[in-house]
Amino acid sequence: MKKNDVIKWIYSQNQSGDFGFVDPLEWEVSWGKVKGYYVHFKNKKDVLDWDEVLAKVNVFKWREEAVILKVLKRTEKVLIWKFMKDKNGRFGFVVLKDNSIRKDIFIPWKFMGDSNDWDIVWVKIVKWDWKNPDWKIVEVIWKSWDKDIDVRGFILESGFREGFSEEVLNEIKDDIEIKDKRLKIKGRENLGKRKDLRWLFTFTIDWEDAKDLDDAISVKYYPENDWKQEYYKLFVHIADVAHYVRENSKVDREAVKRWTSVYLADRVLPMLPEALSNGLCSLNPDTSKLTLTCEMHISKWWELRKTIVYESIIESDFRLTYKEVDELISWDIKEGNMLSFWKVVNKELLDTIFSANDLKDRISKYREISWTLDFDFPEIKLEIDEEKNVKNIKRYPRFDSNKLIEIFMVSCNEAVSRKFFSYPFLYRIHEEPNFEDVEKLQNVLDLFWVKFRFNLGNTKEFSELLKLIWEKMQTSQKLFLENVILRTLAKAIYSSENLWHFGLWLKYYSHFTSPIRRYPDLQIHRIIKEKLSWGLDKKRICHYKTILEGIANSSSSQERKAEKLEYKVRDYYIVKHYKDRVWERFRAVIVSVIPVWFFVQLEDSVEWLVEAKDKYRIKEEVGVIEDIYSKKVYRLGDEVEVELVEADEERIRLNFWMV
Repeated sequence: MKKNDVIKWIYSQNQSGDFGFVDPLEWEVSWGKVKGYYVHFKNKKDVLDWDEVLAKVNVFKWREEAVILKVLKRTEKVLIWKFMKDKNGRFGFVVLKDNSIRKDIFIPWKFMGDSNDWDIVWVKIVKWDWKNPDWKIVEVIWKSWDKDIDVRGFILESGFREGFSEEVLNEIKDDIEIKDKRLKIKGRENLGKRKDLRWLFTFTIDWEDAKDLDDAISVKYYPENDWKQEYYKLFVHIADVAHYVRENSKVDREAVKRWTSVYLADRVLPMLPEALSNGLCSLNPDTSKLTLTCEMHISKWWELRKTIVYESIIESDFRLTYKEVDELISWDIKEGNMLSFWKVVNKELLDTIFSANDLKDRISKYREISWTLDFDFPEIKLEIDEEKNVKNIKRYPRFDSNKLIEIFMVSCNEAVSRKFFSYPFLYRIHEEPNFEDVEKLQNVLDLFWVKFRFNLGNTKEFSELLKLIWEKMQTSQKLFLENVILRTLAKAIYSSENLWHFGLWLKYYSHFTSPIRRYPDLQIHRIIKEKLSWGLDKKRICHYKTILEGIANSSSSQERKAEKLEYKVRDYYIVKHYKDRVWERFRAVIVSVIPVWFFVQLEDSVEWLVEAKDKYRIKEEVGVIEDIYSKKVYRLGDEVEVELVEADEERIRLNFWMV
């Protein structure tokens, strides 16, 4: 992206302050990156969250920032909050929670409908004029005493939805009955070309509270003998959602409106109804399930000898949690012990888990040689009770078996992508960073005295840098520098073109393993199934070539919206949890700096801002913060003590002072 280039963007409002970011509207892969730019509040004009804008990139004090020139298309997002009438009932106001509109919304009498004081209403702009826009109330959503009102409002405002229509649910019910009768899952006589793998020892590994189990694995080890070398067979079985969700059916059209499942702190917004996502398609144990299986034959040196993909039927023998797999490998759980889901450990399970772990270690060594990037950021887990109160905030536990599943799924995704790349397909791509961003990262490394120089800026060098940081740097600086490295890299997106995945250092990579929760996975399942059944003729190939680019772009955009909603709900509950701890002091680390704020991370991984105002002088280009009065100097990565001075639920933000 060159300075002063004018292109189209999507604006995204930051929840912690009156600034935002822009991301490219179209995925211009020729730029060599897909990234966003900071927008100062003085350069916002009258933009709203998710507006389509025309903007250019300028440099302010050594920092690239976007300047919005014009709003091209207004957002269609839902705007919700409390309605109040004047005492004579001639007009009313709606006070929005949305930080991108910082004033009350005037509603004339003719657009008030039957709204009453304190009703929670959905409003939209009838005619846009920043000084005096016309608004109307579309619908009264809830009454103000509803405890769930805040999060439900966030969901509607973001464009996502809860629940499914009766029409969609009835279609699923009728369709399932017809297909089950036709297939007779419990029998073996009508499987057609579907391979029966119910004899194969199979298990799932997931979190204890997971509902949608869309992947299962089987591992067979073949020792070396006189006529064959040692090798493994890795089977990755993925729920055959496409068997039940036909293209252009009612449930498919509803999935297209969502594009992805959204995992919030207190609930899940599924892409598919629970009858499918948690029921029929979920690979629960001791139940016959329809799947697409990717069978990989792997040598002891991780040479992928063969990939076979076929329709199958499986019956999972065990449902395991990540913690249990670690305990099985460490012998903390032994043969005869009872597991979480009321199964007893047997010898076959132990042998298979050890074979799987050995295969994981072999693939890991290969991946280290091939220089893939491996970030390990702490994730926040919120424990929320039925009254919607946060009981605890802690870091998500990380187990070795997380890596096992991750490696097997990446291997499967690569193998499928490599096998079907000659047909219309969807890919998960990750562009290489551009020279300017790598140069900025080098400057930050120099500030921290990290003895590392970029030459080519390729995956190998980034991998070496991550390893050096984790071996040599202090804990407080590791997380900061890892964040800086991540921000240097482009965002992974979906594409109908097969381009390089920089982070994984893979030429072929597609998302195949989660069709219950990601639409691109469901879409390529359809293509694969048509190819396997000889139905992928010229007409269908032309059809897919026509629609895949749109699916890729929409899925990428919706993925960003889902991520923003997840963070917003998480932050809302964090603020709610901390509101009774104002004036309490905490240990923290300075993790980020922007012109008017710097951010600190607490010991429980909660990250929030410290306002500069007239107290601190920020030198962003060198990562230095100076206390104007005491002259004390702070740097990125410094461990500090902070005091919570504000917990604002309306604006969803915490504000700290340095002690």
